[in-house]
Amino acid sequence: MFSKVKDAKVLSSVQGIENSSKKYKGVPFSLLGSQTFFQGKVILKGEARLAGHVEGTIISEDILILEESALIKGEIHGVIVEISGIFEGNLYAADTLRLTSSARVEGEISSYKLIVEEGAKLRGKLSCLEAPRHSVDEIVLSVVS
Repeated sequence: MFSKVKDAKVLSSVQGIENSSKKYKGVPFSLLGSQTFFQGKVILKGEARLAGHVEGTIISEDILILEESALIKGEIHGVIVEISGIFEGNLYAADTLRLTSSARVEGEISSYKLIVEEGAKLRGKLSCLEAPRHSVDEIVLSVVS
């Protein structure tokens, strides 16, 4: 009924989901579906995926993924942000901002690391941030007498 190739793909994707869920067991996960519209301020703890339409401010304390169907207008304050959809506004990524090939971004962007895939559209003002505190190696010197 199904080809072995299809079965293998389904099995590998299911195993990937299982491994991912084991890795983040106990970590909150949020999802805003593609048919959802939200207006206001959202504070996200743990990994979050947004596929709907949001107008307002998004504060993410972990990984924020904007799916291809996402349309976000406003502000994003995050640590690690990946965009595949449309974003218009001000974006602050304390660590990494990744724009996939389907991303359409316009506005003021501030990020420590910026990854732009071929095909992504980016228009606006870019600012480079200093290294996040967690990735800066601190050297402690002690005086021995």
